[in-house]
Amino acid sequence: MDKNTQKRLTYNTQIVKVLSSSFQVSEYFVRESIKGNKSSFTADKIKKKYNELNNPTLEKLEEYKKGK
Repeated sequence: MDKNTQKRLTYNTQIVKVLSSSFQVSEYFVRESIKGNKSSFTADKIKKKYNELNNPTLEKLEEYKKGK
């Protein structure tokens, strides 16, 4: 019996929900766009916007870790 070694990707659910409602697409489409499985103009815009919204969160987490 082999264990599954593939890592499951997680995304910021709040950002995914906001993008889903603002672009009027499903949350599944947003996640697939971020992964790169979807290729369209909208998918590219979603991926770019997700990275813009998610990066400040990661920067704040790093600042918090350094402060401890």
